[in-house]
Amino acid sequence: MVRHAAILVCFAVVLSLFLATGVAWDLTARASTSILEFSGISTRYVGQQYLMYVRLMDGSVVGFQVQLECSGLITLLVFTFVSAFTVGLLRGNLRNKLIWFLLSAGMGFVWNISRLASVIAVAYNFGIPAFSFVHFVLAPTIDFVWVVTAWALGMSWLKRETVQ
Repeated sequence: MVRHAAILVCFAVVLSLFLATGVAWDLTARASTSILEFSGISTRYVGQQYLMYVRLMDGSVVGFQVQLECSGLITLLVFTFVSAFTVGLLRGNLRNKLIWFLLSAGMGFVWNISRLASVIAVAYNFGIPAFSFVHFVLAPTIDFVWVVTAWALGMSWLKRETVQ
């Protein structure tokens, strides 16, 4: 089982290196921009700076910079390492652990994109004070929900597999 955990940690390291690059930030910002545009919120994205500009309903223009510390990707990093050690050490099939790990990390990445688009939509509709509250208070709480859910599902799925 230590070998399984080591393999999952290697995947977590690779994912960490990806999430710490501009490629991940750019992908997050572009996907969020597309979601906002689709919902009718005019957004301009400056790729070199990972900066999304939005004209709020009050007429002001605000820039939202997407980088590691503000995009929710740190939560994903913490999740991958905690999962690698805890789920990796369970008895069970390595293939199933890898499938669960990759699916839950993918779900976390999509969750972060939709969370970012949602908090910018809050700023658009309700202003920067509402954005600050949602982004800095509610978003970490909401991130906690997906982290615990994905981790618990993985633990129970793999635990069920070893009991049968």
